[in-house]
Amino acid sequence: MAYHDDLLAHALEFVHTSPTTQLALRRAVSAAYYAAFHLLISEATANWGNASLRTALGRAYEHGTMKVASNRILSTNDFPFPGEDATVVDNLRFVARTFIQLQDARHFADYNLTQDLDAAEALAQVKSAERIFSTWPSIRGQQIAQAYLVSLLVKRA
Repeated sequence: MAYHDDLLAHALEFVHTSPTTQLALRRAVSAAYYAAFHLLISEATANWGNASLRTALGRAYEHGTMKVASNRILSTNDFPFPGEDATVVDNLRFVARTFIQLQDARHFADYNLTQDLDAAEALAQVKSAERIFSTWPSIRGQQIAQAYLVSLLVKRA
């Protein structure tokens, strides 16, 4: 099983086995985000021809750059995607929007200890990550999805 799959399984285990502890709920949300983060990196680096350097390339990805790129994809002005299949565009935007939302939820879970994390919200975050995992295969081969993967690495000037 790939690392991102292990992280998603970890998130599911935490949210289902100990949903009454803040530790488990917060770890579940954090692991759900990292599962999506590493899924996208894995998909992007799989395009790199030299398999032995894929892990090194993966270390170049940054959370902030990935969030900025995901926000850009959501802009219908910047990316109207004329002529593209509307379902593919919707699915790509879902992945980008959910990635952002998961990152924000992870920040709350990891850093905001002034408020308890609700079990239902933690479960919703894990389910959102699961939906990224189930949506991505339907668009991974599309040019706009591949361009999105490149944009996750490239800082906008």
